[in-house]
Formats: sequence, structure tokens, C-alpha cells
Amino acid sequence: MVRVIEIDLDELGVQLPRAEVGMVIAQPFVDFTDREPFTLKPELRDAAMAGIDATLGVALERVHGAEKTHFTIFPECTIPGLMGFDRIAAAMADDGWPTGTIVIGGLEGLTRAQFVELSRRPNTTYDTEGSSLDHIREDQWVNCCVTWAKLDSGEVRSWIQIKVQPAFVELRTEYQSMFQGQSIFLFKGKYEGVNAPYRFATLICFDWIGVRDQRRVWEWLLHAIEQLAEFKEAQLPLNWLFVAQCNPGPSHTSFMGQVQPFFNQVEFPSVLREGACLVMANVAGNVAPGVAKEYGQTALIFAANKFMKPENQPTYCAGGEFQRPGNQLENLTDTVFRERGACIHSFRQRNPSCLPPGAAGREFALANATVHPFPGAEDPRTPSGHVPAVVKWVNDELDDSEKSLESKYPQWPLAGTASDAHQRSVNALRRLNPEAQTKTVLVATPRTSSVPDAWRNPQSDGVKHVLHTFSILGAAGYQTTFHGNGAQATILKGGESVEVVAVIGPSHEECDKHVMDQLPDHRGQLLVISRDEDNTSWDPRMRTLFDQAAEPSKEFNFTEPTSAVIRVSYQDVLNAYRDAANEAALRESIDAAIF
Repeated sequence: MVRVIEIDLDELGVQLPRAEVGMVIAQPFVDFTDREPFTLKPELRDAAMAGIDATLGVALERVHGAEKTHFTIFPECTIPGLMGFDRIAAAMADDGWPTGTIVIGGLEGLTRAQFVELSRRPNTTYDTEGSSLDHIREDQWVNCCVTWAKLDSGEVRSWIQIKVQPAFVELRTEYQSMFQGQSIFLFKGKYEGVNAPYRFATLICFDWIGVRDQRRVWEWLLHAIEQLAEFKEAQLPLNWLFVAQCNPGPSHTSFMGQVQPFFNQVEFPSVLREGACLVMANVAGNVAPGVAKEYGQTALIFAANKFMKPENQPTYCAGGEFQRPGNQLENLTDTVFRERGACIHSFRQRNPSCLPPGAAGREFALANATVHPFPGAEDPRTPSGHVPAVVKWVNDELDDSEKSLESKYPQWPLAGTASDAHQRSVNALRRLNPEAQTKTVLVATPRTSSVPDAWRNPQSDGVKHVLHTFSILGAAGYQTTFHGNGAQATILKGGESVEVVAVIGPSHEECDKHVMDQLPDHRGQLLVISRDEDNTSWDPRMRTLFDQAAEPSKEFNFTEPTSAVIRVSYQDVLNAYRDAANEAALRESIDAAIF
């Protein structure tokens, strides 16, 4: 069985606000040595210490707007051993660190000797019965997490909890084995100003799905609370369950498959979970912000249906099929942080039990959700502020080196020049404001939802088409200014300016109609470079889409909406780029087509 040890924080003077708490979660990038006890690689240790300082700094800064950061979380195996433990304990002991606060963090693997030294730190508690030092062999190592609390007296206390169930990588060891813990700490206290209890506990990654004596580890936790409730002839809440992860597949069926049973009030009915917050804190999938296929997806999950679905909210999303294949959490409130690279999350978490019934109580689960960088990182996705969904999506797309025209046609004469133009375009698009980035994508792709969380391959192809188009125009020497004010950019030829739209769709005709619908109030010259699904040309001489008798006007005519619109196929522009021996030749070909 798994023993549950109750710690009364109320006796120690630690109270929490009932309506909402301030929370900060570190999401660092980690990499480990390939030998037990799987410590952080030496070259990452200084960065890990700097990451601790940065995370604690964000917690002190309180950008989330709460009176203090009540919970600061570090995922599994992210704190570099004894020196990391000491850094956190010293920071919390400082007079500037507020009382009534809690820090939870997972330490890297410890040798038996290191764990002995850790257990002897002042004001430190561990399970001396189930995890007695006499039980730990010399050939065993320890994976543990620590819960620190700063009391009203200013004293800092800590509780060490050893991982119960090893993950697969921890089972496949050559020389040593992971010591398996026997217990979980369950912390209880009272909310400020009311005689109402709170409870929270922490599981270490695989403990969320691991089985001990025919019960999941989380079931042992609920079983223990149920027994306490029966003894008191009452119902007792579990308000937070923190799962500190180093998990490459945070949305894997094995992990998500336990969420619904955990919140199922039919089992363990005396353990109230309607107002519970399940905190899945994971490490990063990249050393910098960006796309990651593994790790990340730090999330908070609620059973309560009082919260509004966070559609197109900055910083975090509602999960769904794209984030959670199989949509296993469709009946729950899922809040997933979009950023899977290294960053620090800060927010206020609302207690659903405190929301009034009906429309008056409809709120989002999180407030003031912001993303912060680790030292040395500067990126639009970690601005120490909120991150609109479009900013995250567009910047992820711009990271893709395969969207460079040079990468597709490296043998063509102007590949190097186009590469420079590509980078200028990427830099400019990153700097656009969110509204302009949204407009840039919407005008590039017909039939596109205005919600970036719904954007997939067609919109990604739209960004690539924009980059390829303006790389060619840049290689031709046109001065380009991206602005997203209707058209995507303006190019200059001498003293004349021309608005430019790059659009990709099933047909040239649909692209043309889409642009006209998107820009009904356009004035002045407009160049539309369209690409159909087969990348075909409509005129080998790079003439306009429609075989017009008259040349296009440079002035807008109110009685003729398509006056001053120049239509060119991308295929013809690409052919000109392919055949040009130098920048001057490319400029001459394009000038002939559009001026």
C-alpha cells in the first residue's frame, strides 16, 4: 500500500485565500546523463540554477496580480541536487520572500549519500518509517520532490517525498535501481477568514498512472482522505493535486486516461473534487520557445463546468482534439499553456467553488496568464506578458527553416539573395502587432477561421507562400514594408508604392474573390500574387489573370472596384526567379509584368 501522511499547515500558520491563488510554474528544458541516477548534464547545471533564480523572481514580481505567489512549481528532476535545494531554501528565508507561501519542486536523481545529506538539512522532514535510510541500499538512488512552506514566523520548513513508482526509463537501469517510496504527504489548512479547509498533495510524474498493490497511487491518496472523512463523519475536499512531470507524452492516453476517473465523484464520494484543480506541470520540449512534439503542455484541469471555454484566449487554450488526441477531456475544463518550449508561466487560478451560480459566476479558470523567459532568451513568445494566440502561432511558423525558398531551390542562381530577403521578412513579420499578424494570415488563405487554435496545414501553407513571394520580391530589389493593414505589405518602385497580397487557395478565381472580399475598401494600386492548388500559370508572358483589353490603372475608380488591381500568378513569378541570372534580370521581368 501507499501510506498518506497528513501535515497540518494551519497549525503552522499557513493560510490561503479562498477565491483565487497566485501561481508560477517553471517549464525548463532539461537533459540528463545516461547513467543512474540520471543527473542533469554538467553543461546545464549553471543554467538550471539561473532558471531557479528567474522563476523565483517572477514569483516575487507578481505579474498575475495576486497579493503574493502562493504556489511556485518546478517539475520533476529540474532542481540540481543539494545546491538547488539550498538556493530555494535561502531565497524563501530572505525577508523579502512573503510568508504563507509554498514552493514545490522535483530534484534531479540523488545518490544514497546525497539523499542522506538532504535529509539532514535543517527543518526538513521525510518518511522515516517507510523510507528509512536503513531501507536504501548503497546501489540505489532516489527521485524525490520537496514541498517548502514559509510560515508566518518567517521559518522555512520542507518535506521530502520520494517517488513511489519508477517510470520505464528508471526501470531499465544497468548498475543501480531507483528506491521506491512508500508514502505521500497530504497538506491541509484553512482558508483565510473562513472556517473552511483546503488540502493539496503532489505526485511525481509516473506516480499519476503507477499502480501499487492493485490501486493507482492517486487512488491510495483518495482512499486515505475517504477514511479520514468517514472517521469525522464528514466530506473533505482535495483542492489541488500537483503532478510534477518530466514527461515526453503529456497527452498520451495513459496519462489523460486517468483524469476522468480521478474526478469521478461516484468513487470515493466523501472526497470532494468538484472544486479541485489538477496541475500538470511539465518540463519543456525545446531549449527556446517554439514548436515541440514532446514534453511541454503544462496544464490545469478542472471538473467544474462553471468556467468559460478559453477560445482564443492569450497564453493558454482549451485543449481539444489538436492538443489532446481523442479529446479525452471533453467533459472537463481543460486549460493548456500553448508554449511548449522553455519558459515560466504566471497566472491567478480561480477557485470554482467560490463562483456564484448562473451567468454572474461565469469566469475563465485563469486570469492574467503571462509567459516569461529564462535568462538569455528574448522572444515574442516570452514577453513577460500575455501572448495572443496568433503571436504564438505565427512565430512558430516563422521558425520553420523549410519555409525558406532557398531550402527548396538551393541550386538556383539567386538562392543566397532570396535567403537574405527571407530572413528580413521573418524578422519583420515577428515584429507585427497581433492584429496585423492575424490579417496577414487571413488574407493569405481563403476559408480561414479567425481563431488561431483552429489553424492547420492550409494556414501554414499560407505563411510559406507569403515568405516565398516576398523573398522573390526582395531578391528583385524591391523595398518592402510589412504592415498587415489590409494588404500584407507595400513595395516601392522608384517613388511609386504598391500594396501587395500573397494568397493561396484552390483556384486563382477563388483567391481573387477572397482578396476582394477581404479588402472591400482598398484604395490605390494593389498587386495580387495568387497560387492555386496545382501552382499553375494563366499566362506564360506573366500577364494579368483576365485577358483585359486595357492596361490596369494606377488610380482607384469608384465605379470599377477592380481598377488598379494587378493580378499575377505565383508560378510565373517563380519562373522569373528561376530563370534570372542576377537581381537586375529578375527585377526587369517582374517590372514588365506589374508596372
